[in-house]
Formats: sequence, structure tokens, C-alpha cells
Amino acid sequence: MSELSDEQKQQLEAKYTYRRVLELSLSPVQGNFDAAHLREINRRIFQDLPGLGFKDVTPGVYRPEVPEGKDWIKRRGFTTFKEVFSVAYSPMDAKAIVRLDQALAGADPASLQELKPMDFATKMADLYVELDYIHPFPDGNSRTLRTFTAQLAHESGYHIDWPRFNRSDEARDRLYIARDLAVNKIALPLAYHESTMRALSHAMFSLDGNKELPDLLKEAIRPARAIAFEQWEAKDALSSYPELAEAYNTLRAAQIKLISSVPDKPAVHKAVLEVVTKYVLQGLDRGETANFTKARDRLQELGLDIEI
Repeated sequence: MSELSDEQKQQLEAKYTYRRVLELSLSPVQGNFDAAHLREINRRIFQDLPGLGFKDVTPGVYRPEVPEGKDWIKRRGFTTFKEVFSVAYSPMDAKAIVRLDQALAGADPASLQELKPMDFATKMADLYVELDYIHPFPDGNSRTLRTFTAQLAHESGYHIDWPRFNRSDEARDRLYIARDLAVNKIALPLAYHESTMRALSHAMFSLDGNKELPDLLKEAIRPARAIAFEQWEAKDALSSYPELAEAYNTLRAAQIKLISSVPDKPAVHKAVLEVVTKYVLQGLDRGETANFTKARDRLQELGLDIEI
């Protein structure tokens, strides 16, 4: 096989890894969200590349340890910034591997599902940044971490809309800037060389004022049951999420009251039920499953005093 050009490599890598990421969204790795789980995700995403002429790709294998006294730095360019900035990662030594295992100890769906959406987003941002700082693989860390955290979120009753950050150059840059700022905060006090410290400090100063990763994820994370209530048939949503019963009871109570209070006015019924649905959905997005008081208060404002 002839040597591949850089452009051919980029096209092949994008084609084959996209397919594997899509496969993993439909048939995730079965694991315990530990290091073995993370490595298997990386292996599956990049499994095709060695056979396509990518001699330096080692799917599922940690990157080599950085020589002692050296910093591992990447230069990052953004579409919306003319300047190129630095971001630094762990040396991937024995301490980094221990740190990786410690970070993954918090990747527990049973505990994460107890968190409210805002707390969950903060927890996921912290986990993502810690894993990204460790940067366990030679390449493909972002794709691996997005796939890993998407599966973890799903198992915890949440959905992370990672694709929203690929819908424009600005959205993509917001994510990468937030991520790199957080990683550099970890890396700066651990850097060996003054030149590295200056480069990281310059990047952090220049990019300061951009949204931080927890704030971005708060916009991209929703409880899975809220999505089911919004998009699924009621019987299917209740089958998967029985805790939605009170949300649907709220809608039914409103329907009954409307029929008795303003009969033969379907346009009014539709408009009011849209309002009730909106407030119930807002409650679900906040992590509530009961006592939809805002929906009740709004109905009272409309002159429909019902018991919910």
C-alpha cells in the first residue's frame, strides 16, 4: 500500500471514526465506566485505522510516558481567533494513571442519577476536564471522552447533546475554549518549565471571559425523562419513566377542568394545555417529578383553580 497523504489520512480517519462513533451510540460498550471501559471505547473508535495505513495509531493503548522533566504541550488554533494558544496535559506517568482511576471512581450512574440537572452538569464538566487533562491516548481523546460521557449520562438518566457544539464554528470554539481553559488551570501549577507557564498563562489571560465548561453543559444536558415527556407518546414515556405519572396527571386534571369550565372551545383548550405543558416541562428540566406548582399557579391566573 502506498503512503497516504495527510489529506487522505484526514478523510479516511473522519469517515471510519464517524461510523464507529455512530455504532457506539446505538450499541454502547458494556462496562463499569472504569479505565478498561474508556480504553475499549477508544479501541472501537479507531480500530479500522491500523489496517488502512495508519502505522502510528494504537487503538485502546495509552500514550507513552513523557520523559521526566518535560512538559507535553499542544498548540491549539480556533476558527474565531487568529492567534494560536497552548494547552498542556499530564505526563501520562504512573501518577497520571492513578489519577485517571481516581477520577473514574466518580463515574457511577447510581450516584449520578440522584443529582439535579445543574449539579449533574457540574459533575460531568469536572470529570470531563480531569480526564482531558490526563489525556490518556495519543490522539482521539475528545471523541473518546464525548462517547464515554454520553453513555455515562444515558445510564444516569440524562442526555448530553454534544452535537450542538458542532453546528457552527462559534459553538465549536466555545466548547474547545472552555475545555482548554479548565485543563490549563490544572496544568499550570504542575508545569516544569517557565516557558510552559508563560504560554499557559498567556492563553488563560487571552481567553478569559469566555463561558466555562459547566455553564456550557448546563445548556446541553437534560433529564432523559423530560425529553421522553416532550417527544414520546405518553404510554411509551410512562413505560420507561413511571415517575412521569404526576406530570401526566397534571395535564389530565387541566383537561377535565377545561371541559367543565369552558366546554365547546377547543382553541381555548389547546392554548391552555400548551401553557400547562410548558410549565410542567420546565419543572422536569429542573429535575422535578412532582408538585408542578408553576403550572398550577398559571392555571389559577387563567381562572382555572384545579387541584394538582
